[in-house]
Amino acid sequence: MIKLAICIPCYGDTKAKFTLSLTNAIIHFMDSVIKDSDGNEVDKQVEMFMVSCSMLTESRHRLVAEALTWGATHMLWLDADHVFPADTIPRLLMHGKDVVGANYPRRNSPTAPTAVKTVTDDHDKDNRNLLYTTLEKAQAGEVEECDHLGFGVCMMNMRVFDKLQIEADKTDGNILPLFEFKPHADKVGLVGEDVYFFNKIREAGGQVFCDHGLSWEVGHIHEQILTNAHSLAHKEKWEAFTKAKTSKIQAKIEELSA
Repeated sequence: MIKLAICIPCYGDTKAKFTLSLTNAIIHFMDSVIKDSDGNEVDKQVEMFMVSCSMLTESRHRLVAEALTWGATHMLWLDADHVFPADTIPRLLMHGKDVVGANYPRRNSPTAPTAVKTVTDDHDKDNRNLLYTTLEKAQAGEVEECDHLGFGVCMMNMRVFDKLQIEADKTDGNILPLFEFKPHADKVGLVGEDVYFFNKIREAGGQVFCDHGLSWEVGHIHEQILTNAHSLAHKEKWEAFTKAKTSKIQAKIEELSA
């Protein structure tokens, strides 16, 4: 039995295209056939949990509590400003990882990926580098271990909380907090709540992976201010787009008239 808790922290309204992606993903998952190692079809249940709170760390703690109380076997974290393909859920489940998710651009300009991976250089020094999803990695279907990634589209097996509890029992037995904003060592900027959580998982022996193939198909919705400078810069592209659209409509009219 797969009991999937879809967990969405949301402050304000969800984006329309996110809602469309979510609907298509649930339909696809419930229509899909997932088999166990013996070839038997696995039953599926889905429950959605949404918490609206101005404190993101509080939202995430409450969502974990909801999923655990419901008896989820897996959690799918989704942020309400992302788009993703309809087959996202089975694609992430099939990896069988503690944590596996999508790498996507940060919502600012210039942008950079959310995933980070520690790489050891020729001098045995560990460097935390941004992990870029390339077309080559995506086409190869590469699933790469990383230090952390974002929660925008992220599947988690609930066994990670057992690992966290085992680790916590070595001290005071308390796994909280799971999510926390902490200042960097240089006091400039903050370590995000997602980074804090994934660090705890890795310290407890869990692993975090990035699905590059899925990552290539995930989008982070970002508002942009458009000016006449953009219109001028896009002039040729707009003319080509309009010509193609007109040709497509004209072809359909001729087809129906034939």
